[in-house]
Amino acid sequence: MRQSTPHTPVTSKENSAVKYLRSLSDPKQRKKEQAFLIEGIKMVEEALRSGTGVKMAVAAPSLVRHHGKSILKLAETRSVDILWISEKIMDTVAETKTPQPVMAVIQMKEHSENELLAHGSKLIVICHRLQDPGNLGTIIRTAEAVGAAGVAITPNTVDPYNTKTVRASMGSILRVPVVRITDISAFITKCRQEGFQTAAMVLGGDKTHFDLDLRKPTAVLAGQEGAGLPEEILDKVDHRVRIPMAETIDSLNVATASAVILYEALRQRIKS
Repeated sequence: MRQSTPHTPVTSKENSAVKYLRSLSDPKQRKKEQAFLIEGIKMVEEALRSGTGVKMAVAAPSLVRHHGKSILKLAETRSVDILWISEKIMDTVAETKTPQPVMAVIQMKEHSENELLAHGSKLIVICHRLQDPGNLGTIIRTAEAVGAAGVAITPNTVDPYNTKTVRASMGSILRVPVVRITDISAFITKCRQEGFQTAAMVLGGDKTHFDLDLRKPTAVLAGQEGAGLPEEILDKVDHRVRIPMAETIDSLNVATASAVILYEALRQRIKS
């Protein structure tokens, strides 16, 4: 295929590169290729500036008219190839309804349980079977904001590289280690062996998050929306923690609840 340019963008859905881009909407294909898509000027520029595994930039001609010169310059500096595609093809590849004229293919990074446990913050979030990509993306974003080591996710949790998760993370997915764990009980045991206290967020906890000494190494457990954490997992944790709420409210969104506890940990650590 001849090199595409802003003046001669790819216009066919049958183009092999376009087919590859569209295939990354499938989680199985993302796993096979160890790659995922990010969308939007701000996120692509951020990825290029940090040099975070950008395999290829993808642009529509209108990028040149939408403050895209810095992205083009960064791509050139990083020796990142740009695939130019038509606005119409961009619409078919992008997941957003009104996509910005640029996206990028990002190489996934491999992270390990030991990497989370060895991190200096000694603060980990464990997400069990979360189903909403927005919730997971927000938790990843919050984990970065408080300086946590990263996020561990169990099987049947929404794919962290889902486009909606990536978008909700606002770029944090590019920097925050997300580790897939196969056995949550074994990981809880491993955390405790490494000196971490484990705190599960539940509605009927016997103590509030204010009662915990969150200056200690801590792994915070967030359960599935609606169902929460199963009893067999709760039996293995050190603390069942509730967040005080007005009588008119019976629960908080899991991402909000996670943020409340993580920021209490940050507050206590700053104060000390």
